[in-house]
Order: sequence, then C-alpha cells, then structure tokens
Amino acid sequence: MADTAARASYKEGLAFTIKIRGHTLVSDLPPAKGGKDEGPTPPELMVAALAACAGIFAAMFARKAGISPEGIEVEAEADTLESPTRLGNFRARIKFPGLPQEMRERAKAFIGACLVGQTLKRENQVTLELE
Repeated sequence: MADTAARASYKEGLAFTIKIRGHTLVSDLPPAKGGKDEGPTPPELMVAALAACAGIFAAMFARKAGISPEGIEVEAEADTLESPTRLGNFRARIKFPGLPQEMRERAKAFIGACLVGQTLKRENQVTLELE
C-alpha cells in the first residue's frame, strides 16, 4: 500500500465519505452544481491541504527557532484554469506573528519545503483504473 492513501465511498447525491487512517470527512458539491453542500469540494480540499501543510511547517519552524506558533494562520488559494480545466497558480499567505525579520528568508525556505507545496510544484502523473 502507498505511504499516503484515502478511500472515498459513495454516500448520497454527489457526496462521498472519505476515510484517511482513522479519520472520516465528507466531500460534496454546492447546490448550484447539483450537490447538497455536505462538505468541501475536492478542489477546496486540495487548497486546504496546501494551507494545512504550510501551517504545520510554519509551526515546526517556530518550535525549532524557539518562537511560539500561536497566531500562525495560512490562507491558501488557487485559480481555476482551462484547457484542460484544473487548478493552478497556487498561493499561500502565512501570518506568522513574532517571526523576527532576520529569520524570514529561512522560514520561507523551510515552509516552502512542505510536501504538498513541493508536490504541486512538480509535474505529476495520475493513473486511473476501472474495476
């Protein structure tokens, strides 16, 4: 089995229940797109993964530098591109109170190494199999 895995199972309408290790969440579409808005959309989950990853790396940097991670916030976003329709131009803005000016470049490099950000920066392949 892969190092990172998730299983999505049909719930109802267009909603899917997603299981990751011992955690469960729901993904759906808003009513305007045929769903019931029972959870974030798959693209929102992708952007949320970037925000969470950058935040975790910011907190790790803070702890290593002896700075409190309290107040760290990350806003992530992406544009919807076409031909083919996809997300692109990912951006993350990190509010990092208490970060000394002289540590900003080191912090940016450390946070920029988060797994999700590094994945989004690279060309990838997706394999689909129908059973």
